[in-house]
Amino acid sequence: MKRCPQCNRVETDEALKFCRVDGATLVNDSSSIGSEAGTAGLNSAPSASEVHTSILPQVTSANVNRATGPTTALPAQPAASTTVELSKPKRRKAAIIITVIVTAVVAATAALLVNFYHSKTSSAVIQSIAVMPFVNESGNADVEYLSDGMTETLIRSLSQLPGLNVKARSSVFRYKGKETDARTIGRELAVQAVLNGRVMQRGDQLILNLELVNPETENVIWTDQYDRKFSDIIALQNEIARDVSSKLKLKLSGTDQQKLAKNYTVDAEVYRLYLQGRFYWNKRTASEVQKAIPYFKQGVEKDPNFALGYIGLADSDEGPPHQEGICSQRARN
Repeated sequence: MKRCPQCNRVETDEALKFCRVDGATLVNDSSSIGSEAGTAGLNSAPSASEVHTSILPQVTSANVNRATGPTTALPAQPAASTTVELSKPKRRKAAIIITVIVTAVVAATAALLVNFYHSKTSSAVIQSIAVMPFVNESGNADVEYLSDGMTETLIRSLSQLPGLNVKARSSVFRYKGKETDARTIGRELAVQAVLNGRVMQRGDQLILNLELVNPETENVIWTDQYDRKFSDIIALQNEIARDVSSKLKLKLSGTDQQKLAKNYTVDAEVYRLYLQGRFYWNKRTASEVQKAIPYFKQGVEKDPNFALGYIGLADSDEGPPHQEGICSQRARN
């Protein structure tokens, strides 16, 4: 047996010359030991020849191949599968909530902008209007005078309001019988509003449908239907004038309101005779003007204070006027 003088490591391989731990030269160890080298009997007195050993600090060298005990390969732990499975639904739910909130905010913002635009446009005062020829829906050409006459009366009433530009009869009646959209009319006449009307007479019943349109957007500003007896036609004309002026956002003084409420007669039959006379007179031919005169005369005979009837007679005696608005100007005076 051989022993390392440095670390006292005992080697049984006689062929070794150097210590496998520290490389020191091994020396022969010939001492007789009662048992295996480096061991002593329990409860026995120390022998003089016994080699004294001590616990030496363990020296580990990276160059020494040390046998290792069997190892057990632990299975790889799943990378927080439960957490991933739980986090996916949470993220999906959060995304849905965020999407709903963003959509609601966008919708609310759009609604506010639309309301602001509509409130701004609806609150703006309309300063120009074209009262288009009312359409006769009665299917009877004999009552064509009624739709034309109600149109002219409304033009005359609205033209008395300050700050409102009302297109003349000659400008709007050239569109009569033509399918022209509000946008085209608004562009050609340069107006902010177009008023369309449809008249139907059934016996003593008079039905009028009105529609006020924004020509720029072609949106309806206001619409209404009036169902009255023909005997109430004068009051109906005044009511229409008031309603239209209110929808135009016009601020009327007391004097302006009196102008709208002004009646030239309280007799519906006198007013009907005048509308018939004016219908023929507006055809602008000598024969048609002659047809108008009897209606004007019957009107003033029934109501001697009917100023419009006298104006009709004066216009007929003078012949057709060369300038638009003579009759309306005289009626205002």
